[in-house]
Amino acid sequence: MEFKQKLVMVLLVTGFSVFLANNAYSADCKTLFNKLDKQLYSISEKDRVKKLIAIEEALFKAIDQCRTKSGMFVLMGEVQIDMGQIPLAVVYGRKAVELDNQYWRAHKLLGSALMLNNESEKGLNALRRAVALAPDNSNTQLNLVSALIQNKRLSEALNIVNKIIARNESSSLATAYYLRSKIYHEKGLLIEADKDLKEARKLGFEINQRS
Repeated sequence: MEFKQKLVMVLLVTGFSVFLANNAYSADCKTLFNKLDKQLYSISEKDRVKKLIAIEEALFKAIDQCRTKSGMFVLMGEVQIDMGQIPLAVVYGRKAVELDNQYWRAHKLLGSALMLNNESEKGLNALRRAVALAPDNSNTQLNLVSALIQNKRLSEALNIVNKIIARNESSSLATAYYLRSKIYHEKGLLIEADKDLKEARKLGFEINQRS
């Protein structure tokens, strides 16, 4: 009886140790992801390629440490897009989705990469999935709108961008007006297109800015 009690205690202690180790692993990976994510999106244009290469090298190590974390593959895919390595971005996007099919950013990456890789239908489906998973994320919706315009799905694009403009969010409004001006232009509504383009510029949108 005493042996059984000791065995139960050993199993409980072992299980608790594994639980703590897994939690520490998750916390470390989350901290590392947040650090690299912040670094990636704070890169300036000066020495951009050099800085991207540095983050890429850091991500190789991070992925080796956090092999099951979808976010690490998302970051690597985003770096590959920035570096013009589109087929690689598709590979990382698919892996990110495989690891976490409910992560909107994984689908956004995959959709963007597929669009750039001339796989339009698959790209649109992935971007629609991203929007469905993050319905309040205007940036993801704008990505979808841009892809829809590229593929002449103007009615769907207009419906989405009108809702974004109605929300009146300062962070997305300029880009939304610019994209709606493109939709109107494609539809031959030149007066409306010119009006929205002027509004976009008034709000600070520059044609060569990244959206």
